[in-house]
Amino acid sequence: MTDTPQPHGPAHDTQISAPQLPWSPSSTIRPLLIVSPVSGGGRGQRALAGVRAAFIRNGVEPIVHHSASLADAADRVHRADRRALIVALGGDGLLGAVAGAASETGAVLLPLAGGRGNDTVRRLGLGLDPVATVQHLHDLTEHRIDLGWVRTQDDSAALGRAFLGVSATGFDGVANELGNGIRLRLGPLTYLAGGALALFRFHGAQYTITVDGRVTRTRGWFVTVANHGQYGGGVQISPDSRVTDGTLEAVQLRGGSVVRAALVLLAAYRGAHLGMRGVTVEAGREVRIDADQPLGVFADGERVGSVPATVTVRRGALRVLAGPRAAALGLR
Repeated sequence: MTDTPQPHGPAHDTQISAPQLPWSPSSTIRPLLIVSPVSGGGRGQRALAGVRAAFIRNGVEPIVHHSASLADAADRVHRADRRALIVALGGDGLLGAVAGAASETGAVLLPLAGGRGNDTVRRLGLGLDPVATVQHLHDLTEHRIDLGWVRTQDDSAALGRAFLGVSATGFDGVANELGNGIRLRLGPLTYLAGGALALFRFHGAQYTITVDGRVTRTRGWFVTVANHGQYGGGVQISPDSRVTDGTLEAVQLRGGSVVRAALVLLAAYRGAHLGMRGVTVEAGREVRIDADQPLGVFADGERVGSVPATVTVRRGALRVLAGPRAAALGLR
């Protein structure tokens, strides 16, 4: 879809003081605001007018682009001036796709809550009200953070797909896929509903996991590779993950029954699962995953292909704005 023409608002003298921003209200380089019309049942689209008005009150008018797809969003970022602030208003999948493109152009990214789970926004301390986030740009600071990158043998993902949160396969991948198919507006509870359905669809797999060359073969329920460590509208699968340490965390659940899998994932909403039997965490820069069945692989909630998959970290690849209490940066 094409950029939406917007009437020019009045000039303002308000100064935006977010450190190291590559633009200013007096600059001719306008922010690029990419909005998903469908994320979160249209949540981003409904917030668009307020977000645009908040930018204008801060003295700058954004260029608005309605994204037709994740590929379309990434392409629009690639065509933008690298000095422009890239603003993504949508779900975690949109944020991950835009982040991948911004990491290649060098632009600064501002993620805004416009989806159902909004886990990236939560972990970066940006709040769930996108209008309030823009109104308080002066409270945000720029950081260089790590970006996850997942590749599968599927044609569409052979070159890889970026992610900010997690790449998952197994029980939580099945739950993600089933949750995406739920048409009811359940918000963050969508993944929980998908997990309930997954209890009847998935019964474990035989995995071969290689972390920085160390190979483990085991029967288990899921493998989740974490960058900022949260997904599914609040599942803290790796609550201690940091996006500045140059590593990913491979979280596995080995052995046990479907009941244990359900209990582990419920406990993960509080980040209280790491001490439970069968749960392991291993940090590394490259994680390779294979299984004895064609399991789907997901990145920030979007299916990217099937195993085998290779997940790597691109250290400090992305410039991003974050809030003063960004847990993924170790700020509380």
